[in-house]
Amino acid sequence: MLADAAILVEREAGSLDIQPFSEMQLKGASYVLRLGRRFRRWTAGAAPIRLWAPGAGAEALMPSDEADTLLIEPGAFVLGCTLERIRLSPTLAAQISPLSHVARFGLGVTCGADLVSPGFGSVTPSPLTLELYNHNVRPLELEAGMPVAHLRFVRLSGVAERATRPSIYEGADPLSAPLLHEEWRGLLGGGT
Repeated sequence: MLADAAILVEREAGSLDIQPFSEMQLKGASYVLRLGRRFRRWTAGAAPIRLWAPGAGAEALMPSDEADTLLIEPGAFVLGCTLERIRLSPTLAAQISPLSHVARFGLGVTCGADLVSPGFGSVTPSPLTLELYNHNVRPLELEAGMPVAHLRFVRLSGVAERATRPSIYEGADPLSAPLLHEEWRGLLGGGT
């Protein structure tokens, strides 16, 4: 894992890019990411979402919203994104996790999808998707621009050869519907 000085060295060498960048957000072993202004809520309904289908879940997502504040009710799940856009070289990966401050409120920023793959953002620096979940028994009000997550950088033992193929989400709207089937349909012979 990279320490603060190593993060600055990798940034200077062009191996990672964070836009906008502020040394104020640099911690001893991470960079603090802020909440962006765009959100997308899931709609309630009784019909199950069939995960293994083209366009799965798209009809259950409301159109994206832009706002300075976001209210998340207890048990609610909202897609959000970071204010910062990220680019990693094929020699670096990253992990995202909530700040202890927001975790103490019961706010989750990922549902376990904490890996940022090597080479992410190599086509165009991209914001990271946040999977915001309220574990608290009370509603939580978030403000765009507030610090929410750590981004930790890990130097790989070599160059990730598969990093030349960009992520299916790279350069796309960070609030797009899940693309599980679209990326992995070949695993089941393309059947739905």
